[in-house]
Amino acid sequence: MMNIIRTKINISSFTSHCLLAFVVRLILILYANFHDKYFNVPYTDVDYKVFTDAARYVIEQRSPFERHTYRYSPFLAWFLTPNIILHKDFGKILFSVIDILIAILIKNILARQKCNETLKDLCAFLWLYNPLTLVITTRGNADSLAVFLVTLTLDLLQRDKVVLAGLLHGISVHFRLYPLMFSLPMFLSLCKNNRFLPNKDQWKLMLSCAFSIVTLTITGYYLYGFKFLYESFLYHLVRKDARHNFSIYFYMLYLSANQSPDIIQKIVMFLPQLLLLLMSSYYYSEKSKLPFAMFIQAIIAVIYNPVITSQYFFWFLSLLPLCLPNIKMSFCRSVCLICSWILSQAVWLLTAYMLEFQSFNSFNFLWISGLLFFAVNVKILVDIIHHYNC
Repeated sequence: MMNIIRTKINISSFTSHCLLAFVVRLILILYANFHDKYFNVPYTDVDYKVFTDAARYVIEQRSPFERHTYRYSPFLAWFLTPNIILHKDFGKILFSVIDILIAILIKNILARQKCNETLKDLCAFLWLYNPLTLVITTRGNADSLAVFLVTLTLDLLQRDKVVLAGLLHGISVHFRLYPLMFSLPMFLSLCKNNRFLPNKDQWKLMLSCAFSIVTLTITGYYLYGFKFLYESFLYHLVRKDARHNFSIYFYMLYLSANQSPDIIQKIVMFLPQLLLLLMSSYYYSEKSKLPFAMFIQAIIAVIYNPVITSQYFFWFLSLLPLCLPNIKMSFCRSVCLICSWILSQAVWLLTAYMLEFQSFNSFNFLWISGLLFFAVNVKILVDIIHHYNC
């Protein structure tokens, strides 16, 4: 009886935190309207305005890809049509609700691990009250939707609902290409005896994933033609973003912006990332280690990517709470790594501010601060791997 009462109290407490976290997000959404009106630098993400414009085109029975720089799934514009019909902040509220659902999924996944209730709650709170999560979501960034699909796919896989997991994985890849890197560790996690011949579950995962990707792609092509294929998929493969960002490659791309594409340059940029992704997939191929495999793959994909923005941190921060119970690191070391990460990011932001808003030629300093940020991220990744114990 006491256990039942204690469980009900814990559920009630977690529900209260979910409601509180949602209210905090609503307050930030209201603040965004004030900030956008009175400050030169807007709070709302420019992509949110792109989503809203694309939704307006959908309502007018036009292609969302008529909106310049709309390079997302057309179905995202469909989902955000209430931005036009109901209220411009509908999408932000929707993404905030999805944020709360992610926290619930995190708690449910951790419930299948052998860790106490307090630790499960703390891991979920890490997502609910993370300042980066709060800001990125309330700015109107849609990555919370991709994170939700990835987390739900992981949850379904761990519950042996392979076909549903495959279908959902295909949907997540359609909405955002980055979940594609999780395909190999997901596939290997279903391996039982023979690593070279796919078993029944692996076939189910592959076929259901292919079915959802093909179905959504054919539907998008039928509705919007080749423009859909190029803007949603092909553009991301051939893009050459020379604007300043956290990546160590940005300065090289900036200096070579007017040159023709160099295949050697692309190989140099992507080969280290590819090798590390393959190695981590194989080394952490057990089903119990799947969350950790996805977590470190997300970190590798972000820090070695030619383009890195703050929203990319969503990719691994959403998976970190699922791995924390198995990362046996001292509190002091954890604090030092977190402070190093924040400080190195602050140094980069300062130099970027000097370039963007003070018109100071800080490209060299920006590149050096990018190298610092890269080194700090690699150090954190190495320490996490060293202290992981499943």
